[in-house]
Amino acid sequence: MSDKSNAPAKPEKGSRRRRIGVTTLVVLGALCIFISTLSVWIRDIALDEDVWAETSSQLLQSENIRNSLSIYLVDQAYASSNAEVRLQEALPEQLKPLAGPLSAQLKGVAYDAVNRALERPRVQELWRSANRALNSQLVAFIEGDTTRLQSTGGAVVLNVDQLVADVAGSGAAGAVEGRVQPIVVLQADQLSTAQTAVKALKALSFWPLIIGLLLWAGAVYWSARRRLTVRNIALSLALMGLLILAILRVGGHAIVDNLVQTESVRPAASDAWTILTSLLAQSATAGIFIGLVAIIGIWFSGPGRRATAGRRWLAPFFRDHPLIVHGTLAVVLLILLAWGPAGTPRRLIGIVIVVILAFVGLEVLRRQTVRDFPDAVGHYDFRWRRRGAGGASADDRVESLERLAALHESGALTDDEYEAEKALLAT
Repeated sequence: MSDKSNAPAKPEKGSRRRRIGVTTLVVLGALCIFISTLSVWIRDIALDEDVWAETSSQLLQSENIRNSLSIYLVDQAYASSNAEVRLQEALPEQLKPLAGPLSAQLKGVAYDAVNRALERPRVQELWRSANRALNSQLVAFIEGDTTRLQSTGGAVVLNVDQLVADVAGSGAAGAVEGRVQPIVVLQADQLSTAQTAVKALKALSFWPLIIGLLLWAGAVYWSARRRLTVRNIALSLALMGLLILAILRVGGHAIVDNLVQTESVRPAASDAWTILTSLLAQSATAGIFIGLVAIIGIWFSGPGRRATAGRRWLAPFFRDHPLIVHGTLAVVLLILLAWGPAGTPRRLIGIVIVVILAFVGLEVLRRQTVRDFPDAVGHYDFRWRRRGAGGASADDRVESLERLAALHESGALTDDEYEAEKALLAT
């Protein structure tokens, strides 16, 4: 008969179910955050007039997009003004056959002139204003203010008349005259679909974020190995950022190649895709950065030899100067916020959440370090601390000497270490 007492213990079913449940919560939370990130990007690009105006300015700064836009403006102006017919009427009878070739030559000159004009700050500001008006009209249309669309026949359009008039009036392209056909963005019969999409965007940009955070909090609370669970959450955040960047890269090539059939327009379409998705790429990069920083912090709090040595070295600083510790983090966060993209007010909730988690995580690490190494002695000396005529204040020196003496008597410090620490205090 075999000895059952020596058989390896089987894992408890409850423990296995708990691990599966925790993993499921982490994955579902990451999926919710992913959906919210995509929705916020689409909502900001489509409905925030400040974001769209800034994005449109970046679009016009692309040389490829300026080339395509100048071709569109000149072609529309020529088509609406009958430039060839007017040129033929102006020429003498014997030169009328030259109206076609001359018109074509003037058109080529107009392309170059309009392209150069589009680089001027005034023209770029007109482009920005036209796009801001477009976004305002679009949002008003979707939200029910349809009276503003009467003059456009029930359609949301990007009107570039003023832009063309400014270019033509400057003398840069005299052939560009007449009314330019506006760019139709949304027809009136598409209102119902647009309203449904906007409602969905508003819901998906907020609630999945809240649900995802609650799922992650539930996973940490339910987990028997919380440090491992927090690491998996940080890892999922970094992987999600990498996934978004991969989708943007692969999806951009697929969309441009499949939707743009004209080879000459593809460079402009590629630039437009890069600019329009820049906010999403920034969010993905931020997710990767936050995830990696969290993973490093979790590793530093672990039982590894190097992590333990690092915490032991920082323990006196963490114990004696908690305000400096958190103040340093505050300065770092302010620098990152100033260096990074400003974003929009709607991203404030994300910034607040990240800042709160950063301070909470640092405080947890600080308390763990102080708890693990209560008797650690530091080898630092802050020269900006309050000093008397003889260097450090008398109270500080007495307190430090008493602590050293207690550590020496308990055996935590050798005679040589004790004398070295006393010498440091005397300097």
